[in-house]
Amino acid sequence: MKFRKQLLKFYHYIKKQYYTNFGLDKDLILVYTLSKVGSSSVYYSLKKTYPYKEIHHVHFLGDTWLNKFKTGHRIFNNNLKNAERIFTLLNKKPWRLKIIALTRDPIARDISGMFQTWQHVFDVPDITEVPAEQIVEQLHKNDFLYSQNWFETDFMEFTGLNVFQEGFDAEQGYQIYKTDQADILIMQLEQLNVIYNEAMQAFLGNGSYVLQKENITSSRESGKLHSQVKGLLRLPPETLEEICASDYMTTFYNAVQLEKFKERWVEKL
Repeated sequence: MKFRKQLLKFYHYIKKQYYTNFGLDKDLILVYTLSKVGSSSVYYSLKKTYPYKEIHHVHFLGDTWLNKFKTGHRIFNNNLKNAERIFTLLNKKPWRLKIIALTRDPIARDISGMFQTWQHVFDVPDITEVPAEQIVEQLHKNDFLYSQNWFETDFMEFTGLNVFQEGFDAEQGYQIYKTDQADILIMQLEQLNVIYNEAMQAFLGNGSYVLQKENITSSRESGKLHSQVKGLLRLPPETLEEICASDYMTTFYNAVQLEKFKERWVEKL
């Protein structure tokens, strides 16, 4: 049994080398996007669909953020290591770069982000030790422009694409862009379950693409607290108007979608 397992492992290793290192497949797929936008589900789903392709998951590849992380909290060290691994891989051969990014309601994204990087906000060993009301109080200090900032800095620095100038098909829920360096697919998380197969076929070619759910916050021990925070956080109408008037929101979401966001997060009088 042990020999068979080792033989199978060797077989998969050789097959991957044959596909990637020996030139048969030149695709390098990067699920390169904001954190907490469903990217883990996309990454692991693609790994199951294409076990021998070079597929990687990364959040930061631009100088602006990577330079900040070098002197920042240790929780960001993994971001630096992931970027270094990608840059090393990019130098190995001339890849055909295919980049996948996602968008999400910035308020919901920032809530989930708090549950991933609480260490540099709260001095506790686990987020579950922080009362929901205290987390909400902290979130009220946010301007919820992180998502826009990421696209304006990290994403544009690495891809050269100013998506706010290019525009986005919010009705369709996804759009494909082409630059000299890469093919780029951007998808809305809110429509991901519906558009995933169609978008991937348009971007990567014919096949059967099934979305696997991964890294779901609600499935963890902190899931109950996360739900409490979502239930408590409400923002003034004028704050929501400012958020929804941002380049990020007006580019990636249409008028109907923006109204739904406002209804979801507005303070009840």
